[in-house]
Amino acid sequence: MQNILIFYSEYMPYTHVVVLELVKLKYCVHVVRRTEGNETPYVAKETKGICFYSRSEYNSVDKLLQLYHEVEPVLILTSGWMDALYNKTCKQLKSNTEIPIIAGSDTQFRGKSQWINVLLSPFRHRKWFTHLFVAGIWQYGYARRLGFKKESILISNLSADVELFQQVDIAAKEKNYPKNLLFIGRYNSVKGLIPLMKAWDSIEDKQGWKLTLVGNGPLKKKLSRYDVELLDFRRQEELMEITQNAGCLILPSSFEPWALVLHEASAAGLPIIASDICGAVPYFVINGYNGCTFSHKRKDDLKKKIEKVINMKEQELVEWSLNSRKLSSRITPEIVAKTLVSIRY
Repeated sequence: MQNILIFYSEYMPYTHVVVLELVKLKYCVHVVRRTEGNETPYVAKETKGICFYSRSEYNSVDKLLQLYHEVEPVLILTSGWMDALYNKTCKQLKSNTEIPIIAGSDTQFRGKSQWINVLLSPFRHRKWFTHLFVAGIWQYGYARRLGFKKESILISNLSADVELFQQVDIAAKEKNYPKNLLFIGRYNSVKGLIPLMKAWDSIEDKQGWKLTLVGNGPLKKKLSRYDVELLDFRRQEELMEITQNAGCLILPSSFEPWALVLHEASAAGLPIIASDICGAVPYFVINGYNGCTFSHKRKDDLKKKIEKVINMKEQELVEWSLNSRKLSSRITPEIVAKTLVSIRY
């Protein structure tokens, strides 16, 4: 059995489903990941074919290089370039090995300080990595600006647990469509939650709909002052049950490199309202087909799109739900895993 070595930050459920697919492809996956200071309490189950190592224990280039020599991987995947230690290790390995060293990226190009990365890429990113594995087309543009050739860029590096969320029964909603607008994510300012609260409060006739927020974060106390249902962080299986009782997902972010929750909602068969800045929008939201986007620059647009959805007929919402489910298969854990290892052929 051949080995893959992954240098990761916070190991999440969506990471795990891809790693499980790599195991199905007969790879043994060795994952160095952060175990302290994580934003969510998720802990992956011990699984045959996956070996975990704590980032706090492998805290030097020498230790990571020792692990590399013990594992002898056919490729290395690192979760971006935010970890200086991983970068230094990748640089040494790139200079002394022939294996692919791939960095994941969900980052869109926004200009400003990113120009520094563009200018320094010949001495940094292209010294560290042989390839970039990006989330989608908007992230591909940044990879090209960093100087990576087309053949050195892989696309679709993130996937929801499609199989899990597709267990949501859309047919059950046809009899009594749930009038529940759902947000899932961190309770912080970039998620656009305060503008959402204000837009929601300003709608006089909510047509029987309610608003539910699921997550955790610094804005929780402030959000509790509004007439919404607040739920703490939930495991994936619990989120699937919550989406069964939801009628539409809303993501009003003012900054969102990708937004995996859009993929989860799509698989669950939810209509979607999303900010036009969310990186996953081109894949999982088509205006008038399964949802609608709103301009993050226009204050009144969010309210208009909410009103549009809550005033739709139930049969129209069911059609949008079915269309969302169709879009969810654009990316799957299997596709991500097979895209990664395709680099070897």
